[in-house]
Parts: sequence; structure tokens; C-alpha cells
Amino acid sequence: MPEPKIPLYQIQDFKEQTATENYFYFRQFSTHLQEHAFIQEPHKHTFYIVLFVTQGSGTHTIDFRTYEVRAGSVFFMVPGQVHQWRLSEDADGFIMFFTQEFYASAYPHLKLYDFPFFNALRHTPHLVVTQQEAEVLANVYTLLQEEHQQQQLKKEVLESRYLDILLLRLERVYLGAGAEKAGQPSGYALLQKLEQLIDQHYKSHMPMSQYAAQLAVTPKQLNETCRQALGKTSKQLLQERLLLEAKRLLVHSGLTTSQIAAELGYFDNTYFFRFFKKHTGLTPEQFKLSQT
Repeated sequence: MPEPKIPLYQIQDFKEQTATENYFYFRQFSTHLQEHAFIQEPHKHTFYIVLFVTQGSGTHTIDFRTYEVRAGSVFFMVPGQVHQWRLSEDADGFIMFFTQEFYASAYPHLKLYDFPFFNALRHTPHLVVTQQEAEVLANVYTLLQEEHQQQQLKKEVLESRYLDILLLRLERVYLGAGAEKAGQPSGYALLQKLEQLIDQHYKSHMPMSQYAAQLAVTPKQLNETCRQALGKTSKQLLQERLLLEAKRLLVHSGLTTSQIAAELGYFDNTYFFRFFKKHTGLTPEQFKLSQT
């Protein structure tokens, strides 16, 4: 089976540094764009991204959803998401790449997916901040940039501290001024764990009863939690993840429909064909043509 065509980049693909620095990357966005022209095409990463736009315009497409780019835009991406942008020549801001390992080196008991904007199945990856908030963020980014450009004692410690300050500040804005995690929807922790399990097992077509068992709840409890928080069933979450991966492979890989069906655990591609058309209204080939 041929390999998918979607480029998958690691942090070290964007710089020549020592192995110990392959967990974190920080650049002025205009410089990043000039140095890496290849990122104009659809691609994905093995790391987390936060992009803060301070000027310019355009569009940013993340997993088939297109968002407007303008001053004050902030984008959050998790490993595996396919994205591309079309930007004006004056686009600028700050872009950061980092891994869970880098974050855990300073905060071993915390996980990046605890931030709502890194829950790709349930939350939008886009935020627009006010001018006042943009100025606060820009100040922290400037401090981080100064630290990143130096080789001083405890550089990585300070970088991780500034990163956490930025993420916490962005979380506050994302959830609403003064919002606390305690105010998040009931079942938030359960939904986080479900999302992680789905991402690990969606190709195996494991029944929802097994997901529920691994989460130590009944299928009914799991379903009710999903309905109350998201307005959809747990099965729909699983189906959405399968559809997203199918769309990624149809548009960004050189695989045939049969090969994609097998990649997604459908060893009779007729079932895959029916599943895809039922949920999109299009055949796999029709969807692929609609994206060209």
C-alpha cells in the first residue's frame, strides 16, 4: 500500500538545533513564513501549535474548516491535524511549536489536552482577542522571544514558564473573562478521556460498550454525558472521527478508496462507501472531486 502524501513534520524539520531543543520552537511569524515556504501546502505535525496573528489577513483551513485570519486571531492545533493557510504578504505575529514532553518537563502532572482549545473534537481551534488582550499577549510573547534567542542559565525553564502563562491567559479568554475550570460543563473530564480513547481506537471499530467499560461508566451514562454537554451521542463522536480521517486521506493522500477503507478498518469497502455517503451525502469520489 503506498504511503499517504500528507507531509508529516517534526519540530526538527524547522530548524537545525541540538536534540535537546527539538521539543520547542518559537519564531516571529513573518520570519517563519519566509524560511519555510513548503508550509503553504496542506500538511500535519507531530506537535502542538499556537499561532498569534498581529497583522495581515487571509484564511486558515484546519481539517476542512476555513477561518478568517486577521489581527488578533489565535489558532490552536494538536498533533495530526491537517492545515494550510493563504495569507497576505504583510502577515505577522508569533508562532510556537511544542510537545507534551516539553510541557511535562516543567509541569509533570499536567497535560496539554486539559486546555479546552486542545480538545479538537469538541472545541473550535480559533479565537479572536481584543486589542487590549492582544497587547498583553504581545508583551509576554516578546519576553519569550528574548529568552528564546539567548543562551542563558535555565533557558528552558523560563521558556516553559512563559509558555504556561500564555496558555493560561488564552484559556481565560477562551472560556470567557473570569471563567474557571469548575464552570465547565458537567462530565468535562469524562469527555476528555473519551476523546483520547477514540483517537487511539477509532480504526478498530471497538463498540461503545468497551469505551464505556474502559471509562468505568455504563454505555447509558456515557451517552447521556455526551448528549448533555455536546448535543450528540457518543457513537456520533466516534463516527465524526472516522469521517475526519477519511476526508483527510481522500483529499491529501494518493490512496485509492479501497485502500482508505482498509486503512480505516473497513475490509469490505462497500461498508465504507455506505458509511461515508450516509453521513456526508456524497460518495468518497464525489467528496474528493469537490475539494479540488
